[in-house]
Amino acid sequence: MNRPPLRRALLATATALALVPMLSQAKCDRLNQVKAGEINIVGNSFPALQHIAKEMESCTQGGLKVQFKMTPRAREETEQAFASQGRSPFDAAVVSMGVYANLESRGQLQPMTDLVNKYRTRYKLEESMLVRVNGEVMGLAFMQNAQNLFYRKDLFDKHGLKVPATYPEMLAAARVLKEKEPGIEFPIAQTFAKGWDSATEFANIFAGFGGRFFKTGSAQPDFNSDAGVKALEMMKAMTAFMTPNYLASNSDDVMNQFQQGKAAMGVLWATRASRMDDPAASKIVGKMAFAAAPAAVAGGPSATHLWWDGVVMPKNLAGDRETVFQVLMEALDEETMSKGNDLTIWVRSAYKPTRFGSGVSASAKAGAPVWPMQPFFSLAHGEIGKVIPDVLTGAMSPKAALDAAAAAYVKAAAEKGFIR
Repeated sequence: MNRPPLRRALLATATALALVPMLSQAKCDRLNQVKAGEINIVGNSFPALQHIAKEMESCTQGGLKVQFKMTPRAREETEQAFASQGRSPFDAAVVSMGVYANLESRGQLQPMTDLVNKYRTRYKLEESMLVRVNGEVMGLAFMQNAQNLFYRKDLFDKHGLKVPATYPEMLAAARVLKEKEPGIEFPIAQTFAKGWDSATEFANIFAGFGGRFFKTGSAQPDFNSDAGVKALEMMKAMTAFMTPNYLASNSDDVMNQFQQGKAAMGVLWATRASRMDDPAASKIVGKMAFAAAPAAVAGGPSATHLWWDGVVMPKNLAGDRETVFQVLMEALDEETMSKGNDLTIWVRSAYKPTRFGSGVSASAKAGAPVWPMQPFFSLAHGEIGKVIPDVLTGAMSPKAALDAAAAAYVKAAAEKGFIR
């Protein structure tokens, strides 16, 4: 089998371990005992991460080259690289807590406790950033995230609509906008792209209906329930007010629909909020407001989940872990956060909240739960994502689709040893 080109990670040869002469530069001038070679990091693409990636790449100096790969396939590429029998082609990754749970449960992460202790003072690392397992630091969280409601305040004010507190109220507002606001092509825009996105929407609404993914104390499925059927029926009802291409509506597409003034409301990641006021890309600067994600039922919790994003290093790291760690910390320091304060909800205590993070705070106050962390959850999530398109297009009933997903999940979970 042909091997991929020489790995883009730190060179592991003795020659590569020569000390790099330090350059006089404002950023990364604190790097200590840097080793020559390449550092390659992978992550998704959103405003806060673009900001961080730039900071990481600014550490390129002398014989050290830092590269950040942004890709919509970051999850798959990270899991593939960290699971490799050989050395990982990436020296670090930016991951969500869902990906983190998978990597940690498989024993694929590099502990960083000693490095945290060594550099805690230099980089002002706070306990709230440290993701620990049995006392060992396995990741560092730098931002919080959640899907919350984006809505056109100008249009809601114009038509005397109240901010939807529930999904039924959201559908009612969509009917009004469809009738009275011809300039809006799609009253609702939401991430219904087949696979991960639509499965995540299901997870949010399903939890809002009080659903449980698994039977108490086990990995046995419990999502093919009345709550699951109701969640899929709600999603199908929403499609009447969405683009006909809703099965391709990922975060980028939904953000674009909002920015171009084509959509009036929808649940989207808070990390996209600041882009609504970007004059270079948005036609609706100052018109979008943010609120808690709607509840599935009146009086219920906000139908979304709370997340964090952070950095991890692979257990099969080939290069110099201390150099990698320092580069990561240079991009997560207080200076970087301060320069990008408005881009996300930073974990650091020095973060100054802005209106772009108001929806996350509102969702948390409205009872949004933390994203499930069971090691087998991703298997269920993946199987559900496969059947949702058939439900939304009318090819399968919600109950039949969920039963099929549950059967496929049981088989996959048994193969992994989660169900015996």
